[in-house]
Amino acid sequence: MTPETAFPLVILALAVFVPLGREYLAFRREWGIGRLAALGTSFSLFPALGVGLAISLPLAAHPPVRWIATVVVTLLAYALAVAVLRPRLAPAPVRSRREP
Repeated sequence: MTPETAFPLVILALAVFVPLGREYLAFRREWGIGRLAALGTSFSLFPALGVGLAISLPLAAHPPVRWIATVVVTLLAYALAVAVLRPRLAPAPVRSRREP
């Protein structure tokens, strides 16, 4: 692999994995879930990407439109997956038992 081909791949990898790392840390801090659960939740992006690619296949004749559709569907699928997982993974809030 030449540096000319490696550089765009490194940039693309950073563009994907830096936000995933932030998302992982947010799941750990805000949701209070364990490492494996946070990693699995973060990596649900990849099945969402598969859904986006599959749905955008009919647009293969129009590459720019296909990639826009892939990104939009991937983001929607990922957001839906995280929204479904949140109630199951996040611990219940602790309530105070103070009586007035």
